[in-house]
Amino acid sequence: MIVVGVDPRDQVEQVDEPRYRVYFWQDGASDEYQLTGADVHDVVAWADRNAAGRTYSLSACLPVPGLEVVKLVRLAGWDPPADETRRPSHAVTVPSTGRP
Repeated sequence: MIVVGVDPRDQVEQVDEPRYRVYFWQDGASDEYQLTGADVHDVVAWADRNAAGRTYSLSACLPVPGLEVVKLVRLAGWDPPADETRRPSHAVTVPSTGRP
């Protein structure tokens, strides 16, 4: 992990009501969900509770102005079908906790 100080004046916008996407993976297939009205800690807890033995990836949604699409910012996990050559060393598949 690399930690550096920042100048907060470089921020031009903030999303106060973020949307998240959770992709549960099993045998190369995924079940996808969008979550709103929650903090990232709540979303991770929800994903852990609902993993049901599957691994998952978690992203924040970044709206693209003027379009009905979003960009995804990976927060945790890795999508198994993604190009392995682009996978950062710290990007691991998030394991299920096994909690109900």
